[in-house]
Amino acid sequence: MQQRHVIRTALVLWAVARVTTLPVLAQSRFVTTERFVPHVSTVPANEGERVGLYLREKAAVASVEQLQSGMVPEGRVVLFVHGGSVSSIPDYDLDFKDYSWMAYLAEAGFDTFALDQTGYGRSPRPMMDDPCNMSTEDQALVTPNPLAGPCAPSYPYGSTTVQSDWDEIDTIVDYIRRLRGVQRVSLIGWSAGGRRVGGYAARHPEKVDKLFLFAPGYSPNGPSLPPSDLPRAGVPMRLQTRETLTQGRWEQNVVCEGQVDPGIRDVIWSTILAFDPLGAVWGAEEGVMRVRAGNPGWGWNREHAARVTAPTMIVVGEQDNPAARGVLHTDLIGTDSKVLVTMGCATHFAVWETAQYKFMHRVSLEWLTKGTYRSQPNGVYRVGTDGAETEGL
Repeated sequence: MQQRHVIRTALVLWAVARVTTLPVLAQSRFVTTERFVPHVSTVPANEGERVGLYLREKAAVASVEQLQSGMVPEGRVVLFVHGGSVSSIPDYDLDFKDYSWMAYLAEAGFDTFALDQTGYGRSPRPMMDDPCNMSTEDQALVTPNPLAGPCAPSYPYGSTTVQSDWDEIDTIVDYIRRLRGVQRVSLIGWSAGGRRVGGYAARHPEKVDKLFLFAPGYSPNGPSLPPSDLPRAGVPMRLQTRETLTQGRWEQNVVCEGQVDPGIRDVIWSTILAFDPLGAVWGAEEGVMRVRAGNPGWGWNREHAARVTAPTMIVVGEQDNPAARGVLHTDLIGTDSKVLVTMGCATHFAVWETAQYKFMHRVSLEWLTKGTYRSQPNGVYRVGTDGAETEGL
């Protein structure tokens, strides 16, 4: 009989969030605080359990006195939500040159937060410690380490739902609102994170200040209501290797010379593994990235896009199906301010690309501060490398 290799992790929770402030170096301009925010899970794989959701905060040292007062000016608090593959810190606080989006906004006076949703980073990964809980193809990637051969899943269902994602975002948004004394929080989402924060904003307009969506997922004709057969049969986890992340969907779409700094891939992968110590020791020497496998989504379609009232900016790479994001821009009929920018020399991973990461930093600052792009609250644009050669469309 196949021996299951199950590594169980213990999570200790207090009645309030557990807080760790990382050491501030003598020349550091930032204070970074890590929290595990209490939440009662609505994820099918661990429904009803009290868990801790990982939340990182980064603020400028110059802002610490204001933060300690518990009052931050409205419009100066932002929450980052990651996409479907990579957790929040490699996405938004990468320790490589000046790529950290959180640091950029923090230096401009924002109080920045980043959330790991269930199945990612340092948040809970229910049913994901058992390497049998993945497809046969993924099991082959971790044979003979830690598996000796194929095995049947111990939990033969998808892990999370879009509703459980919205519930987690709501817990974090309410926590930040109380912590910083604000009524609304701005949201930044990449890819599937754009789908999550867009759907959340449609349901909680009173809690959302502004939206900034990078390459957001969107299903204009998708269902409005959840399916009746949840959780669906399947597995709660899938794997990505370094090669599938960096050489597949990313590298094959790079079209410009020097578009990707040659040193960044090593830092991205090492950061991913630092937030997945179990995946780091599975499989081959380079490890694997464990990614949760959710149930079918719903509730982010034309009906719900029309309910978004927050000023919304969408940016998308030219090598990443910009037409699909144009449909979302058209469907956002409930907001008075909406901008769509297509970026040349950019893929789905432009946050890590030399051509456009600085552009995204700059325009997010203007949007979150003023609700405008180059002083305009509406419009459709195309930009060249690093935002140059702007064209209105």
